[in-house]
Amino acid sequence: MDLNLKDKVVVVTGGGRGIGEAICLAFAKEGANVVVSNRSFENAVSATDKIHALGLKATPIQTDVSRPEEARKLIGETIKEFGAIDVLVNNAGISPKNQNGEPAMTWEIGLDEWNQVMGVNLNGTLICSQEAIKYMLTRKKGAIVNVSSVAGKAPYEPMATGAHYDASKAAIINLTQRLASEVAEFGIRVNAVAPGRIATPLSKLASPKWNNAMLERTLMGRFGTPDEIASAVVFLASDGASFITGETLNVNGGWIMD
Repeated sequence: MDLNLKDKVVVVTGGGRGIGEAICLAFAKEGANVVVSNRSFENAVSATDKIHALGLKATPIQTDVSRPEEARKLIGETIKEFGAIDVLVNNAGISPKNQNGEPAMTWEIGLDEWNQVMGVNLNGTLICSQEAIKYMLTRKKGAIVNVSSVAGKAPYEPMATGAHYDASKAAIINLTQRLASEVAEFGIRVNAVAPGRIATPLSKLASPKWNNAMLERTLMGRFGTPDEIASAVVFLASDGASFITGETLNVNGGWIMD
């Protein structure tokens, strides 16, 4: 299958480590020019260096997507440097835990923490998408892939996440469908992936109780890998998925089946 991503300009938020880093590397291997966006510039540079070590193309940009001016600047700088943006992957996300790796109960979540999670997970996705779409409309083509979560579909399942994270990921699914319905006529596709439990440094911050519960719920009997999420994201962004829009693809080892 020809994914037709060579020389495409791809922006990945939260691209400095874990799933985001794997997504950046996967696009780079397909010949894309990858913009590695991350709140930590050190992490963005580290991921970029790994891509460069393979002789592939990537550029780091420090961005806190919860700050509207920085999210807008990310897209603007990308277009200024590369003359285009073909693919946007909204991957940046946070999931606060206490010192024991436990999520807060809903009645324990302060408004500041709630707004912080919404600012990164949902508002960042919205603003980056708005700016990218404004440019994509002028070319009548482009693709956006949002990273949601199984928690956005089934918050009642055993989760190492709080209500703020779950709500933000559910909203991303709804936003994906809404955007897809608005821009399809202009040749722009918007899809999402809903990962289950993925083996990343962040997953290790959760308590063993929650990780064990999620493992038991996963039919395939293991956690996923960042590369498995990256493969799904690359597919949805590619010409291989040219007739797919408004979809949220489960990549969760059988945890949830729609």
